[in-house]
Amino acid sequence: MDGKGGKGNPTFVTNGIVWWGKAAGAPSAPAYALWLANRSGVIIISGMKKLFAFLAVAVIACGTHQTAFAQADAGLVAKFLETARAATDGQLGTIASELTGKIESLGTALGGNAAIKAKLDDTLKSLTGGKDSAALSHAFDLVKAAKLTPEQLGLAKQVGNLASAFVVQKNFAALEGAQSDVATIVSSLRDGQVTAAIPAIKNVAGNAHLTDGQKQLITTVADKYAPGWEKAKGAMDGIKKLPGLGN
Repeated sequence: MDGKGGKGNPTFVTNGIVWWGKAAGAPSAPAYALWLANRSGVIIISGMKKLFAFLAVAVIACGTHQTAFAQADAGLVAKFLETARAATDGQLGTIASELTGKIESLGTALGGNAAIKAKLDDTLKSLTGGKDSAALSHAFDLVKAAKLTPEQLGLAKQVGNLASAFVVQKNFAALEGAQSDVATIVSSLRDGQVTAAIPAIKNVAGNAHLTDGQKQLITTVADKYAPGWEKAKGAMDGIKKLPGLGN
């Protein structure tokens, strides 16, 4: 490393970084790259070291940009949390915190995947705006993305589970005769125990007090975790109507 008394004259000095060489051959390095390199202290570079230093800084800058790019919009996260915590049901704020934590973890793990980031943003927008069916659709689509690593796929599933838990708690906690089943669904999905949630999901789907909107929502959830349940239910209902087999 060159210092005082080093050969040559300093021809390019920016933010404490000294580039040594002839004035006529001084490099034109981006100020941002120099600033990044200088964060850890004064760097004095000579000869071929200039090229390696510049490439290293470029890689760091690119990686930093990608990580930030993949994160869900911070404003959307804050708005969703604010809305959830303002609800009368205190559980919604807790589930929302868990959900946004997984969304942020998934964004970090994905790097610069713009398509997934858009789905994360759409999920948050829909939940905040009360468009719960659309939110579930966006959240469930995350696992369909191509070339997800096992870590990314696991996080995508957790986002879908927590989005479902939030929607079920919000829309069915007060449903007559369903409190126990709703509690089972929510706790099981929060813990990632999908199988344990399925019987309770089916019970809620068959509740006689559902509104049309609730029927649509629980059907979306049931189709995700128990595919074909509605067709099987229809077949059983048909059998019960046969002479001698009904209740």
